[in-house]
Amino acid sequence: MPHQEDGTIGLLLPYSPELAGLARNPNLPGRLLDRFVSAADEDLCGYLADRDDLTDNQAAVLASRGAESDLSCAESLPDSPPWELARHPDETVRTHLAEREDSLPADLLRLLGRDQVIAVVGAVADHSELPADLARELAARPDQAVRDALAHNHATPPDVLAALLADGGSPPITSCGRCRHLPDGSACGDHAAAVLAVRLATLGNPTTPPEGMEQFLDHPDPWARAALAGRLDLTEQAYHRLASDTDHRVRAEAAANPTLGASDIHTLANDPDRTVRRAVLQNPTLPLPLLVRLAPARRIGTEVLPRIKAATPEELRRLAQSNAAQVRALVAARPELPAGLTALLSDDPDIGVAKRIAPNPALAPAQLYAITARHGPRAHEAVARNPHCPPELLHAMALAATPAVNPLGEIAKHPAAPPEALLLCLADPDERVRSAAAAHPALPVDAMAQLLGGRGELA
Repeated sequence: MPHQEDGTIGLLLPYSPELAGLARNPNLPGRLLDRFVSAADEDLCGYLADRDDLTDNQAAVLASRGAESDLSCAESLPDSPPWELARHPDETVRTHLAEREDSLPADLLRLLGRDQVIAVVGAVADHSELPADLARELAARPDQAVRDALAHNHATPPDVLAALLADGGSPPITSCGRCRHLPDGSACGDHAAAVLAVRLATLGNPTTPPEGMEQFLDHPDPWARAALAGRLDLTEQAYHRLASDTDHRVRAEAAANPTLGASDIHTLANDPDRTVRRAVLQNPTLPLPLLVRLAPARRIGTEVLPRIKAATPEELRRLAQSNAAQVRALVAARPELPAGLTALLSDDPDIGVAKRIAPNPALAPAQLYAITARHGPRAHEAVARNPHCPPELLHAMALAATPAVNPLGEIAKHPAAPPEALLLCLADPDERVRSAAAAHPALPVDAMAQLLGGRGELA
């Protein structure tokens, strides 16, 4: 990058993943930040604008190029009392006020709920502290967006939810999203889809009373039956019907439902559809003998299964001593383990178990060294995910990285990554690794200066 005689950069710095990462680096020295701001191109200005340590002059330079910090809705509101904001001429301000997560007085919500702009009213209908009388008032607004918000809101009174579930609410919906896109402002004329959307949203709200829901067991839309299959308050007979539904999406929802009977779970474990079979593994009431039988034959992944999360200490001990490595790996993936099991699994000879136990924060550095010695580079990426991995081990694993076995993506994000490991990450072909390394607080200042086109830190 060409430099002028006074040491400043004469041409704008073009975007690169490394510079995008550097723009997020909290330890970027002030003089380098000055240099960066003065030379950043338009794309990089957007990254720099999100920093919280900008001087007024730096912020002004970035704003002059159209880059302004992203603010939350609450932060972007004018500095005025809420009652004044509720009457603000800008509907965006009123909408942001209604979306505020902190408590708003009930009378203020009522004022916003009578707004003429649907976006404002919809935000009120979605408020977690929506008063019951206001919910009933808003339910009379014949707009899909308002009724949708009420249908999803756990604060909506049961009687309002029951009415929305029955027929979409009364009076009938006369306005929907499609209507608002018509050029002449007229209604689209057919709101059957809007009514169905409201009813489905109500069906999926766990606070909706279960009375009348079984009418959806024969609903022609499979998404309606799938929403029903995800509920926890139906009869055993209803769940049995949903578990034998003709649509695999419905059966998958039923398969993961903890209220499903053991007989239906066993049936769905052998379902012809892979989505359904995988959903069975997400059921927290999956019978343990069935899980032990399924584990060796299924690709389960590294996530902790709900049944393993719910397992008792005694069940975990039995599973950890299984002859099947896949079963032991299920236990190893769980972060919280009974005393002794973490050490037992860290000594496991199977690489699948090692990869799942290595990130466990309960492991001591000596155990991490032992895992890498036993399993070699194949375990390095998992070891690098351990929050207590020592800097020396991170550096050693970075030196051993190859295209086939590369832990640098995890090392570049690790809080304890040492400077010498980060320099190796900066040379990785993956731009995500280079960006993460450039954003790391431990990156040497000389490397930061070089990324900005210099030969080292300025004196």
